[in-house]
Amino acid sequence: MQNFEMIQKLLSQMLGQIDDIILFADDQRRITYMNDSAVKAFGFPREELIGQQTRLLYANSDEFVHQGEERFSKDAKPESEGKVIRYRRSNGTFFYGETIGGPIKGPDSDDLFMFGLIRDVSRRVTAEHMLQKLHTITSSRNLGFDERIDELLKLGCSHFGLPIGIFSRIEGGNYVVQRACHPEDLLEPGLSFSLSDTYCDHVYKADCVQAFHHVASSEIRNHPCYANFNLEAYIGAPVIVDGERYGTFNFSSPDPVPPFTAQDIELVRLIALWAGHEVARANDINALQEAHQALENIAITDPLTGLYNRRHAQQVLDDNIAALATAEVDHPLCVALLDFDHFKKINDKHGHDAGDLALQHLSVLAEEILLPGDTLARWGGEEFLAILPNSLLSDSATRINLLRQRMKESVVEYEGQRLPLSLSIGLTCLESDDSATREQLIARADKAMYAAKEAGRNCLKML
Repeated sequence: MQNFEMIQKLLSQMLGQIDDIILFADDQRRITYMNDSAVKAFGFPREELIGQQTRLLYANSDEFVHQGEERFSKDAKPESEGKVIRYRRSNGTFFYGETIGGPIKGPDSDDLFMFGLIRDVSRRVTAEHMLQKLHTITSSRNLGFDERIDELLKLGCSHFGLPIGIFSRIEGGNYVVQRACHPEDLLEPGLSFSLSDTYCDHVYKADCVQAFHHVASSEIRNHPCYANFNLEAYIGAPVIVDGERYGTFNFSSPDPVPPFTAQDIELVRLIALWAGHEVARANDINALQEAHQALENIAITDPLTGLYNRRHAQQVLDDNIAALATAEVDHPLCVALLDFDHFKKINDKHGHDAGDLALQHLSVLAEEILLPGDTLARWGGEEFLAILPNSLLSDSATRINLLRQRMKESVVEYEGQRLPLSLSIGLTCLESDDSATREQLIARADKAMYAAKEAGRNCLKML
C-alpha cells in the first residue's frame, strides 16, 4: 500500500495541470485522486468524490458495471483505443468522454489501482449526431421544403445553443426573413430589414461563414445589429443557388456562448449548402410544373379567345353530368349554344381580323357576366358552348340572356366602323332524373339555337 500511495503521489504531481480528466481509484473503484480538470468537468467538490465509487460519474449505472467487467478489473487487459462514454455532471447535465485506462499493478507488490484518462469529446459526438439528424431531415420524403427548413432551424438552434434561427433571402440591400425559429415567434416570413443592420452583412461581404461568440468583446461591437437588437452571439453562412448568392442561414442569441469550433463552422456551412441545393431544386421543380401547366393550358385553351376549347368543354360537361347523376348537386345542369348572327357577312365585309375581334369580345363579356362556376368554351367557328352547373333554368336564362343583350348593345369598331353583333342562343336543362347523354344534351341545345335563328335571330330559345 505504501508503494501505491507513493506512485499515486508522483503521478498526481505530474498530471495535475493536464487539461484532460485524470482519475485514480482503488481496486474497488473508489476514487482516490482527481485532477483539477476532473473537478471542473464533473462539477463535484473534490472532497465529495474522494472515497466514492466512480459509479456516481456514469450517466448509466449499467455502463459502470460493463466498464468494470471489460476495463477496470484486476484481470482486464490494457486497451489502446478509447471508448466514448456518457458521464454525468453534478448539475444533472451530461457530457461525452473518450476514455482510456485500466488496472495498474505495482512491480514489486500486489498493490492494484485503477487509472482513467477522459477527454471531453462532447462537441465531436454532438456534431456526429447532428450530421445524422441533418441527413435524416434532408433525405425525408415526408417533409416539404418549408418543413425541412424549419426542422433544420430547430436543429441548429439546439446544437449551437442559440435560440434564434433564420433562413433569409437577400435582394439588393434588403434582408427578408423566409423561415425563422424564435422562442417568442417574433420573426414572421416576409419580415424585412436593411442588410446593413444585420450581422449577415458581414457574411455577404466575406462570402463565407462568419461567427462571433461574444460580440461585445469583438471587432463588430459597434455594429448596428448589436445596438438595435443586443445580439451577443452569431454564426451564419451564405446560401448559394446556382452559383449566385441567395441569402443566409444563421443563428444568434442575446447571450454570449463559448467560442465556436471548426466543426461548428463546417456544420453551418453544410446546412447552408444543402439549403442552396434545395432552393435550386425547388426552382427547377417549380419551373417544370409551370411549364407542364402551361402545356396543359395550351392543350385546353382556344388561342384566339382565351376560352376553353371543345375538348375541354366535353370533359367539363361529362363531369357535371356525372355529378348530377350521383346527386352531388341540388339543382339542374343547364347548357346553352351561342352562335353569332351573320358572322360570315362580318368576315366578308370587314375581314377576318374584324371577325376575330367579335369573338374575343364575347370572352370579355362572359368574364363580366357569368359566374365563377360557369364555363364558356369555343365549340367551333363562331359557335360557343356555355355550361352552367347547379343552376335553375330561370337563373341560367337570366345570365345567358344578359350576355346576349350586352353583345347587341356593344360598340365594337374595326377601322372606324361599328360591327353589327348579335347572338342566337339555345338553352336546355338536364334534371337529375333525365338520362340524356352529352351528345343528346348538346343536340337539344342545338335544336333550341336553330329555333332562335328561325325566330329572327338575336334571341334566346329554351327546350
